[in-house]
Amino acid sequence: MDSTAQEDAAAEPPAQVKSVAANILGQFFAELEKEEGLGDVATRLRKVVLDDGVFAEPSIRAAIFPDAS
Repeated sequence: MDSTAQEDAAAEPPAQVKSVAANILGQFFAELEKEEGLGDVATRLRKVVLDDGVFAEPSIRAAIFPDAS
């Protein structure tokens, strides 16, 4: 393996780590949906974080407080 291939492999986390993180976040959002009054918030957060892959504060804030944006 040349140094370029090694750098590419080191820069990208293993697929297993990504799936573990997605699984944990999915479980968190599923539990959040069960809480009274948080179902809509959980759905919006799930879309932003898991579907869109965005962790930027403005996007998270807009998902939690949609009327404030």
